[in-house]
Amino acid sequence: MMKKTILACIYLLLAVGAIYAQRADSAYVNNMRAYYNKYFNDPTNPIVLTASDTLLDMAIRCNDTVMAKIALGAKLDYYYYGQGENRTDSVIAGVNRLKQFAKRVQNPELYYWTWAARLVNYYIKQGEYNIALVEAEKMLREAERDGLQSSIAECYYALANVYGAKGLSKKSQEFMLKEIELFEKTNVTRYNISCQYSDAAAIYIDMGEAEKAPELLRKALKTVKYPYHEVTAKLVYVSLYLTQGDREAAYQALEECRQMYVDEPSLKRHIHYFYDVEIDYNRRLGNYNEALGILDAREAELKKINDLTTLAALRKTKADILWDMNRKEEAAGLYRDFLSEQKKEKEKNEEITTGEFATILNLQRLSAEKQQLEKISQEKQLQNTRIILFSVVGILCIVVVFLLQQRKFNAKLHRSKDKLDEKNRILVEAKEELRKAKELAEQSNWMKTMFIQNMSHEIRTPLNSIVGFSGVLVDLFDDQQDIKQYVSLIESNSKLLLKLVGDILDISALDSDIEINHYAVDVNACCQASMDSAGELFSKDIKLIFKPACDELIIDSNYSYIVQVLDNLLNNASKFTHEGSVTLAYEVKEREKQLIFTVTDTGIGIPVDEQEHVFERFIKLNDFSQGTGLGLSICRTIAKKLGGDLVIDKEYTQGTRFIFSVPMQRI
Repeated sequence: MMKKTILACIYLLLAVGAIYAQRADSAYVNNMRAYYNKYFNDPTNPIVLTASDTLLDMAIRCNDTVMAKIALGAKLDYYYYGQGENRTDSVIAGVNRLKQFAKRVQNPELYYWTWAARLVNYYIKQGEYNIALVEAEKMLREAERDGLQSSIAECYYALANVYGAKGLSKKSQEFMLKEIELFEKTNVTRYNISCQYSDAAAIYIDMGEAEKAPELLRKALKTVKYPYHEVTAKLVYVSLYLTQGDREAAYQALEECRQMYVDEPSLKRHIHYFYDVEIDYNRRLGNYNEALGILDAREAELKKINDLTTLAALRKTKADILWDMNRKEEAAGLYRDFLSEQKKEKEKNEEITTGEFATILNLQRLSAEKQQLEKISQEKQLQNTRIILFSVVGILCIVVVFLLQQRKFNAKLHRSKDKLDEKNRILVEAKEELRKAKELAEQSNWMKTMFIQNMSHEIRTPLNSIVGFSGVLVDLFDDQQDIKQYVSLIESNSKLLLKLVGDILDISALDSDIEINHYAVDVNACCQASMDSAGELFSKDIKLIFKPACDELIIDSNYSYIVQVLDNLLNNASKFTHEGSVTLAYEVKEREKQLIFTVTDTGIGIPVDEQEHVFERFIKLNDFSQGTGLGLSICRTIAKKLGGDLVIDKEYTQGTRFIFSVPMQRI
């Protein structure tokens, strides 16, 4: 009700503004255009939410329906292109606002475009393909009822997108060609028809019918309206040239596309299409290392936005390239990861499909109930009419009719009770199935943990052999610098991989509620062991300092875990400290019964707003530094297992200071 009231106010203001449209100040209009150019370049920027309200107010003042449409669409696009959960209600609300606005200004193109390009496409992005298909078919029925050719074309566009997302390329192309045919016969306005030409051509190329693609691509370039249309067609040309064996033409087309992405800021959110074509180009030409470099950069971006579906597909592509490079072991590992992700995605899609069908069935049930209620209402009206007509017959007839009605209502109540009992029975059965599914999921999670532990142990054994024999080879080829350098590189990278496997084992062990044994621990010995192992990590320009609080301190704790945390903290300091000093110290707090370790460096430091973020798993502030982002997460988990904690000193600004606390019980 509140939404309808707000929209009614907007429309009223637009109507009043029409009276004074002649008096609109041109300077104010120019300011409005400048305001749009300033704040609406990136639809995912949160400032769009407030800026769109301001722009809508400015558009109403100038009676500018175009800008009013843009303002309403900008708020919708923020949720459409944004990240995170629970956006569906906001997208649906935004679509309904824009559709009502389109009806108010009698703009059917905007009405069906909003329905197709925002609501249907949003369901496609969410993986809810069946709901998207239901919306697209409902939209097509409404457009055919209205008899609007341009709206029907928009529906074909939506259906092509749905079938394309479902992986039915041939069916998708069928609706693309229907839209193209309608465009060419009726000359309806289709702003994105260029993309349909390009996409249809791409499908022909993929199906091995490349001879049909050039004509479609020429039409695509002929109907270009925006830079995105042009770059889409040229990217398909790259694939066409590669299929035809014309490498030079493919290279020139690819470079033209690259320059367009550099010159045109509006293409930024579509850059992933360029990366996909560039990877395919390098792979076909045998430039495997270049393709892998692009893939690594794409993986880093996708990890930031947690796009697991696209990430799994990229890993499959990476595995294919590694296989072509004869790096079959690495490829096999990625194929295994891909199959695992594919299995998870399949299970997720099954859940989504189940939810979609449930939603569709609920809608049908609600529709049937509505019709039933309308029928009952009509019957009641008819019965009331009959009662009035037969009332002249006498009180006896009225009593008889009343008794009959009472009997009907009782029968209906009995039927309702039976339905309720049946629904309760179904609910109990569903609850039991849910309990069984939960137990099965818990068992699967346990089996996954055991599998990771077993596989990590199996990998660690040959890696230990590689590290050991690499050390022997270094000694054997001491006088041959080239071989020594290669062997040293093998040894160092094997150690890094061994540390990664160790981190995985640690994560798996710590997640499985492992019990930590306590025994007598010499604190000075712990610290000295970590200082000795960290010495080779630092250059001679960096001072490595140890400041003990006691000559001797024996506590009841776990030696291995304390040393592991100190090793990781010193190793972390070595990566980001290039001059100055690194100090390991501890102090005893008798009153709190705590032992406080500190590792202080004079390195580059960590921003305050990122200091908690670094303790999350797989988080690295510097993507170019060594490591997987597990070390600090493991350290904090160990600290909590020991009964203490690991934090960063926010008051220290000359670098970074980690504070590692454990309970202290002297022995």
